[in-house]
Amino acid sequence: MVSIPKKVMDLIADRESIKAVVSSDASNQPHAIVAGSIIAIDDKTMAVGEILMKRTKSNLSVNKKASFLVVKGMEAYTIDVEVLDRQTSGPGIDQMNQALKPMKLHANALWVFKVTAVYDSGATPSAGTRIA
Repeated sequence: MVSIPKKVMDLIADRESIKAVVSSDASNQPHAIVAGSIIAIDDKTMAVGEILMKRTKSNLSVNKKASFLVVKGMEAYTIDVEVLDRQTSGPGIDQMNQALKPMKLHANALWVFKVTAVYDSGATPSAGTRIA
């Protein structure tokens, strides 16, 4: 099983990092969105709140594979994931919505993923290298 390295976990947790999710439809047409609600539940599991995610929701329903991109300055990582669950109730979605409340946002669901690979995507000579 793949574990997210600590430096990547730190960047995911950094409120100033930019986060995006890339999904694909049944014909493999990619679709990317900014998704500030991306979190690491632990070093093997990630999640994102379903906020205004109509096309992404549809894509994840038919194609369980996706990627997260996390960037800050020259540091960037791509995290490949696979859908485990879509939660519409429970402590995970409640906790997500509590964190979103000050921003006047609401997640209709919480998508939970297992991590399948992590790549260095920064502006460095090691860009494209699999690190987990």
